[in-house]
Amino acid sequence: MCLAAFLLTVPASAQFRWGLEGGVNLSKASVKGDGGLFDASNRTGWFVGPKVQMTMPIIGLGIDASLLYSQKYMKLDYSYNDEGAVETGSTPNKSMPYIEIPINLRYNFGFSSLVGVYLATGPQYSWYLGSRNLTFDGESLGRLERSTFSWNVGAGVTLLNHLQLGLTYNIAMGETGRLEDFKDQIARFDIKNNSWQVRLVYLF
Repeated sequence: MCLAAFLLTVPASAQFRWGLEGGVNLSKASVKGDGGLFDASNRTGWFVGPKVQMTMPIIGLGIDASLLYSQKYMKLDYSYNDEGAVETGSTPNKSMPYIEIPINLRYNFGFSSLVGVYLATGPQYSWYLGSRNLTFDGESLGRLERSTFSWNVGAGVTLLNHLQLGLTYNIAMGETGRLEDFKDQIARFDIKNNSWQVRLVYLF
């Protein structure tokens, strides 16, 4: 609603630009309510896609939006006590392709015509494209959500009025997926997948 109100008040003199964005993400899944049964290691993926940016002159306030193809990965390690014997293992490395639409409200600080700094925050909507099933040893372990909602907080620098280099933390606002009935554990564990992202943008 805030972004829509902002668009209604944008003057005709606002600067509108488009470009290409790409980068890497470092994601780690957390499992809620498992009592320490599961852990996850960091997984590195990547993303790429077009970007649009609109900035109001003088005050430096603006918005940007991207349409990204994002490739993420997830691997869960477990430690399970089976009748006094501790059993450990890992699930296969799960490939997780997404279409993501981040929409950010941003503020730009211009130190000169060559160098600037920006702060950005806003929602991100993601649609999962792959198989939703999570399996281990041929048995169903759970399912991933078809769509997710998250929130971005980031900052970066602008160089030569065309190049942007930024760091973003993506916070999952809901479940990425669920684990069910693992090793006779009759329970449902929620998965959340947060990510650090390093992004490079070229604006034409």
